Amino acid sequence: MKNSLLLLLLLSGCSSTGVDRRDQNVITKEFYASIESIQQVQLASHMKTGIVGGAAVGVIDELDGNHEDMIAGALAGALVGGVFTAILEGNNKAYQYNLKSSVEGEFTLIQKEKVDTNTGCVKVRVSSKTTIHNALKEHCL
Repeated sequence: MKNSLLLLLLLSGCSSTGVDRRDQNVITKEFYASIESIQQVQLASHMKTGIVGGAAVGVIDELDGNHEDMIAGALAGALVGGVFTAILEGNNKAYQYNLKSSVEGEFTLIQKEKVDTNTGCVKVRVSSKTTIHNALKEHCL
């Protein structure tokens, strides 16, 4: 189990910084929108699932031992599963942007990144993933 976890952590560090593969054969659309409101929201967590899954793997790994080994395996697996889930999820804080565009009308976008709302205008990029970035106020008039 330790070797598998170490291999998974090493492989996750090998990602490249090129164009996202999901953007192949996807139409990308960009437009400007004004920010109507913004509020902080809490994203759902899968921490319990990670803990239970880790505990199950720990018990299965120790099935050839006695019940004390299985309990120890469950506790160690739960700890590893919980920590691994927390690392993958990161912070559960996100922002809900209520936006209005002359092109798309009114819509809502939730993302982890907070955008500077001083100009009240953002550039929206829609492809396999939708993102917003600061824009000059002149674009939203």
